[in-house]
Amino acid sequence: MNLAKDIYYTACSALPMRLLKKLAPPTTLLPYHHTVSDENLLHIKHLYSYKNISEFNNDLDYLLQHFKAISPQDILDSINKYNKLPANSFLLSFDDGFKEVFHIIAPILEAKGIPAIFFINPAFIDNKELFYRCKTSLLINELLKNKHDKALIRLYGNELGLKNPTTDKIIYTFKSSKSFTNNSLDILAGKISYSFNDYLVKHLPFVTTEQLKSLHEKGFTIGAHSWDHPSYDDISHSQQIEQTVSSCAYVKTQFNVRKYFSFPYSDANLTQKLFDELVKTDVELFFGIQNQKEELQNKMLHRFNAERPEIPLNKQLKGLMTMMAYQKLNNKNKVIRN
Repeated sequence: MNLAKDIYYTACSALPMRLLKKLAPPTTLLPYHHTVSDENLLHIKHLYSYKNISEFNNDLDYLLQHFKAISPQDILDSINKYNKLPANSFLLSFDDGFKEVFHIIAPILEAKGIPAIFFINPAFIDNKELFYRCKTSLLINELLKNKHDKALIRLYGNELGLKNPTTDKIIYTFKSSKSFTNNSLDILAGKISYSFNDYLVKHLPFVTTEQLKSLHEKGFTIGAHSWDHPSYDDISHSQQIEQTVSSCAYVKTQFNVRKYFSFPYSDANLTQKLFDELVKTDVELFFGIQNQKEELQNKMLHRFNAERPEIPLNKQLKGLMTMMAYQKLNNKNKVIRN
């Protein structure tokens, strides 16, 4: 976190929660995570940071101290009856279907009586396939093991089409691009004699169908997160529809549940034309990541990233609620699409 953000969150943390609840729009807070673990998960390590079990527990206790945990059904009931979200409440969600949602996260939530949505990508369930972003993390890890190997740096650079490659430039390219194909990553892995399949078989990073059924039976909600997690900015309109509808249909067929969908990566560039078509489907709610902004006209709820370990939730939440109050005051709290 940079200095300006640190100063901002530190200043906001001094504000009383009681005051912020009055100033910020009364709504449901929507924190999201990908995973929680005390382990060094190599398929995620070089993509983003995540909280350990103790940090996650502390965050949950803080949320329960100030807000009420609710379910997706509670949200639907409030929207249908009052056309607004329940006040002073929160709903947790988790993207990508990593195995920690079954082994670590769900048991903690169950013990505390907290509902949640687990958004999955059907392509990865039962560890049939490794998400291409996980592949980039593993390739970065292999590079860093030999970061002074000039021949290896040249090999990576050639495969990525980089002139004068350096370790830092290669890592930046991996992290900033969302358009790698599995084939291109598999070719690079083959050239350095690294097996993604061996990693997949050994570590089983994703949940299984049986684990998801168990979570559903315990009262947790299963939602869709696209079929195989593409960047919607890089696929056609028809592919956006197909990724959304097919993944929701999979979840419906497997678990006989209402349809909830969270968009992979950012939703910022999605068009109103897309939503005009999607709201006609039987998907109950869509989830984006524009930091609690309002978009109920598209059945869209906006979450915020709560998994950054460098900032405890009690500090982050006050900064978020201060921003929400400012946006409401300046009429910048609604999402309007082109």
